Amino acid sequence: MRPRGERALVAFAFGVVVAALAYAALRVLEAALFPEADPAIVIWSDRSRFVWRALIATYLGGMGAFGGYALGGRSARAAASLLPPVVLVGATLLALQGALWP
Repeated sequence: MRPRGERALVAFAFGVVVAALAYAALRVLEAALFPEADPAIVIWSDRSRFVWRALIATYLGGMGAFGGYALGGRSARAAASLLPPVVLVGATLLALQGALWP
């Protein structure tokens, strides 16, 4: 059995990466399916789209952390070797989302 510290670090890393990917995907879907109203027209809103996107992304990141913990159970090094390509995809998706749908 691997030390818990390694598994916890891998789980945390997967959680953060999945949360970032989820936020970018949610923002792109929201921009494509539900365009925002003109801020000059909206005076008061009882909900914030950003807060809901962040909460949903955090929830999905927690689910990704459980997946990372399970992957780290077999081999923490093998699971950690999966992180760089996933981080690259996440960074690319966040950059595209920021450039195309700010």
